[in-house]
Order: sequence, then structure tokens, then C-alpha cells
Amino acid sequence: MSRFARFFTLLFLALIASPSRAHDALPIALTLEQVDAQAYSLRIRFPPAIPEAYRPVPDVSPPCQVTSWQSALLAIRCPDATPPEAITLDWPGRAGNAPIMLRVTYQGGQQATTVSPPGATRLALPERQTPGAVFTGYFRSGIEHIFGGADHLLFLVCLMLIARRPARIAWTVTGFTLGHAVTISLASLDLVRIDSGVVEVLIALSIVFAASEIVRGRRDDLMWRKPVLVAALFGLLHGLGFAGALREIGLPQQEVLLSLLAFNLGIEAGQIAFVGLLLLAFEATRHLSSGQPGPVLRRIAFTSLAAWPIGIVASLWFFERLSGL
Repeated sequence: MSRFARFFTLLFLALIASPSRAHDALPIALTLEQVDAQAYSLRIRFPPAIPEAYRPVPDVSPPCQVTSWQSALLAIRCPDATPPEAITLDWPGRAGNAPIMLRVTYQGGQQATTVSPPGATRLALPERQTPGAVFTGYFRSGIEHIFGGADHLLFLVCLMLIARRPARIAWTVTGFTLGHAVTISLASLDLVRIDSGVVEVLIALSIVFAASEIVRGRRDDLMWRKPVLVAALFGLLHGLGFAGALREIGLPQQEVLLSLLAFNLGIEAGQIAFVGLLLLAFEATRHLSSGQPGPVLRRIAFTSLAAWPIGIVASLWFFERLSGL
């Protein structure tokens, strides 16, 4: 195996880390809703990747108290009509990699959201947010989700290997972005709803398909001739996966369009950064592959070296997710 092949293999292994962690970017979502001047309800939702034994126990800072707890819904009372300062989390074991999102809805309908790092034990209640703060928070969430979703990143790698040239890569990634922007918006607004388990299975299958196209190398196939169109169509599917994460986060009622725009732009920024880093890495290995001039991406595209491990891991994801339906 050439030095370039070893480099790409190590890069690939670092990206996937573990097949079971394709969506550790899904947050632990807490929703605090003010019922009246003294009463609040707190709902907590955990991503499936966190086993029940490792899920934290929520509580509230004094003088507020939890008065009842049914399943994942807590009733909270604050005797002096002052909002609680913070929600606390007692972790029974390892914290995992999931960020923690707290969304507060006040009596007047105003909302505020804050994101804390994995393992946080104290979540201070956010201030009522300005549109600028909403945009920043959801933009950051979009970036975090694209870098936390190994399946989406591997599909981007496949698109790069098919498009090959930087300008064509840019158009292909743009097509992918436009596709998933449509379904993110439709699904987040509940205009389209498909079982998330089925979506995850199909996303894994889309990666298998793209990898197999690279291995076959038939330049007359549609994916090679029209990568922008095919990327846009697959983007519709991947957007349903992104929408699942956004649904976990929730949309502020008064800033729905702004938060959707920010989340989509965050995903696009994350994709551009990822593709740019890979292009730089490929260019840096120009003289490590064969020593011959010419774009490195063009040479990679004529081999199935990169596609084989991607297809194998995506196949494992497919059967793993299919068994979970």
C-alpha cells in the first residue's frame, strides 16, 4: 500500500471512529415551560445512543423544588414566583458525547435556548433572546451537527471522489445543500414526516450506493454525468436526517424562519469547511502518491481504494439500523 493510501485510510478511520456513533451529535434536549407565575414543567429527551443507565437525573436549583416526576416530565414549583436560576444534572456514570440543549418558554410565549457541552452539571437559564442570539445559536448547532454526523461526512467524501475537480465539487456540494435545505424546512415545519429509523436506514444505503458507483467506475452512469442533480436528490433524503436533529432541538415559535435559515447556513458552513480541509489534505499528499503531476483527486477517482472501506462501513450501518427498526 502506498504512503498516500495509508494516509487516506488513517484519515478515514479517524473520521468514522466507530460505526455505532454515526449520530452522537443528537443533543440531550430539555424543555422548560412556564405554566403560571410559580409553576414550571420540565421535559427531557435523550438520544437513543445514551443507555438508560448513563442518563443524568435532572433537578432544579433552590428555592424551587421538583413536586412530581412522571417518566421524563417533571413538575416544578417556585414559591416566590422567581424563575429557577438553573437546572442541574446528576450523572450516574460517563457523560458521553452528546451536547445538552435547554429551551425555555415563558408565559408570554417568549423563548430562549442555550447549548452546554457534554457532561455539564449546571444549566443556567438563558435570558430572553434577541434575533441575533437565536441566529448564532442555531448556526452553531448546524455546524456541530454536520461534524458530528459521520454518515453525512462520508457521503460528502463520495461526492468529492465522483466530482473530482474543485469547481465541480463546489457545484455538487451546493446541489446537496439545496436538496437537504428543502426537506429540513418541510420536516421541521411538520409538512413532511417520515419515521426517523427508516430515514437512517436509507441514508446508510445511499452511502453504499455512492461507494459502489465509485468502485464500478462507469462514467456513463447518471451519478458520474450529473453529480449535481444526483447530489440534490440524495440531499432530500439526508435533509430528513438533519431535520430529526433539529426537531430534537426545537424551533422558537417567534423566530421559526430565522432559526431554520441559521441551521441550514451552519450545515453549509460545516460542509464547506470539511471539503476545504480534505482538499488541502489531498493537495498536501500530491508528491506522496506517485510523484507525477496532476490533480490528486483525479487520480483517486480512478481507483476504488477509498470507496471500499466507505462502502463496507456504510453496509454495517445499514444492517445495524435495519435491525433496530
